[in-house]
Amino acid sequence: MKTPSLSTRLVLAAALLLAPLSAFAQDDPKATAHPASKVVQNYLQLVLQRQWNQSATLVEPSSLKQLHADFLRRLKAAPTMDDEQEMTRRVGKETFTEVENMTPLAFYTAYHDGLQERWKVSPEVIKKVRDSLTVRLLSLAEEDPEHVHILVRTKHSNDKALIENLELISLIKQDGSWKVALNEQAPRITPLDQAPALEPAPAPQTPAAAPQPAPKPKPAKRK
Repeated sequence: MKTPSLSTRLVLAAALLLAPLSAFAQDDPKATAHPASKVVQNYLQLVLQRQWNQSATLVEPSSLKQLHADFLRRLKAAPTMDDEQEMTRRVGKETFTEVENMTPLAFYTAYHDGLQERWKVSPEVIKKVRDSLTVRLLSLAEEDPEHVHILVRTKHSNDKALIENLELISLIKQDGSWKVALNEQAPRITPLDQAPALEPAPAPQTPAAAPQPAPKPKPAKRK
């Protein structure tokens, strides 16, 4: 199965995050006690309110660069000139060079503005999503002191259905602050000649033999 690109995963995530946040039902004490949970709340609130410039400040810089680079690769691979022109106009530009010269922050903002315009979600539907949306922080997994992953359950309704989603948000600690890592969940492939040596698995331990009972003393001979 082909792994979705970073931009594809962001499109799917942004489809959920198109309306302002109405409530957080935080149930897991470990998740709510961790400082990264506050970043998750702020990030979701800014994204749902479509404040892209501010939400970008909560994203680690390499993720913004990766989103830009991923789009440029797809733009180069556009099958026709019409497809390339459509993609460039989607981020408010006219040529490949203009897109290439965008800063990662400017691209992030234009990219999401283009998605929002493309979906053409009506204000009435956005209001219904906003009024019905609940978010629960279900659990937190601490991979190491600088990497955490927070599992989030979202639920909202539009004018047609009740929609529930399970989202996993990854964060990295940089310079003492937690940042959302958009590409942390992407598969990593490292050539073996560049990868650190794998530690051999510990050899299985043979269970110790059960102690043998002491031999019974022989009865004394009768004289």
